Amino acid sequence: MKLNIGKKLGLAFGVVVVIMVLAGGFSLYQLNKSSAALRNVSEHEMTAVFAAFGIRANFDEMVWVTKNILLRGADRETFRKEIETFNYKKNRLETMWQPMLEPILTGPDITDEQRKFYDDFKKEYTVFLDAWGKALPVYQSRGREAADAIMKGKGRMAGEPLIELVRSVRAKALKDMEEAAARTRMVVITMLAAFVVAVVIAVISTFYIARQLAIAIEGPTTISRGKKK
Repeated sequence: MKLNIGKKLGLAFGVVVVIMVLAGGFSLYQLNKSSAALRNVSEHEMTAVFAAFGIRANFDEMVWVTKNILLRGADRETFRKEIETFNYKKNRLETMWQPMLEPILTGPDITDEQRKFYDDFKKEYTVFLDAWGKALPVYQSRGREAADAIMKGKGRMAGEPLIELVRSVRAKALKDMEEAAARTRMVVITMLAAFVVAVVIAVISTFYIARQLAIAIEGPTTISRGKKK
């Protein structure tokens, strides 16, 4: 079927529209995935890292407080201040940082290995608190050496699981950000390619239609000149 100029022009325009729609739909899909990945990084992974750092910082301070009490707790004022500091850090750990981290660890993007890191910390933390609960009255009644024997090695390994958890979550966050950046680059390349193809089609169509118009105009003119001769 032979197409006239109007149909050819419409066909070329339709092809350009289809290319741009397909490219736009693909780009929108990729951008939505990138947005979801970045939102997960900001709302979950970076929050988990921040909370894990908070837990470790408060726990380390609790450990140092117990050492200070055993070393300098004979002074009543020092003992009172250190106990207050211990309770304050424990309260922040359990009411601020843990509630921030634990809901994230129940999410679908968290691996079993990452959950195990946190479970290992909680076990060490429980052992530390139990030991300190026994050591404190022993210290007050029998002195430092007896309390040191109870606290020996307690809490020393609790920070390691948190470090591994932070490393694991941070690595996933970096991977998600790299994938989001790659999708964004793909969107830019796709749109540029679609634009170039659309321009090429438009140029070819314009050239072809202009040529057809020139032929259509020159034909009658040539005939009329031949009749005049």
